[in-house]
Amino acid sequence: MFVGLLVVVPLTGCSTKKDVRLLQEEIARLAERQEAAMASLEALTAATQDTIRGQSESLFSLRGETLRALNQIRDDLTILQELTGQNQRDLAAIRDQLEGGGFASGAAAGAAAGALTGLMTDSSGSAVVDVQPTAAGADAMYQAGVRQLSRGSLSAARMAFEEFLATYPSHESAASARLYLADIMVQEDDLEGALQAFLEIPELHPTSPEVPQALYRAAVIHLELGDADQARALLERVVNSYPDSGAAILAQERLREIG
Repeated sequence: MFVGLLVVVPLTGCSTKKDVRLLQEEIARLAERQEAAMASLEALTAATQDTIRGQSESLFSLRGETLRALNQIRDDLTILQELTGQNQRDLAAIRDQLEGGGFASGAAAGAAAGALTGLMTDSSGSAVVDVQPTAAGADAMYQAGVRQLSRGSLSAARMAFEEFLATYPSHESAASARLYLADIMVQEDDLEGALQAFLEIPELHPTSPEVPQALYRAAVIHLELGDADQARALLERVVNSYPDSGAAILAQERLREIG
């Protein structure tokens, strides 16, 4: 019996040492996994902080750009208001001079109103004043419209181009302004108004390089409105009258599509 006990005790001691060793190995593995998890957590935390920092910088930059855009819009509107007011003041001065009989020559009118280039006479012999506002004002108003359109401010752009065309109908950029204005109407889903605006360009500015594009855009609107015959006539006009234009290439493709 004592011999059996002696045999059991050593075996139990060996088993305990093995269990302790296995436990130590398991603890070591857990420690390694914990360290790896902590390293991953630290990396994730750093990445999150970088993302938050980057987003904060982006928001700050966006806020600055938005403020600059709003300031530019305000400046453009101020320019438009000033130009409109100046034109009204010029016309009022001219009217006052005409009513008081103060115009003797184009030079005197220019001195009085600041915008008069001369006197013309109509068929009845009455004096007619030819007002030519300043080129700087025309360029400022036109560029204000372009800037507003590029920012997507359709209402402000439309107001600028309408005022530009009302004040400077014969300006070298008038055809371009009409093209921009027609495009705004398309974006506003005013297809009838856009169609009329596009067709006014070849009528009012027949020598303008904008004519082929205006005719092509008008043809596209006719197609959208279901009028293939009118569209075909305009497309053929572009191909035949302006064969070297980029619009002619597009017109040929459209003609092949509608047959």
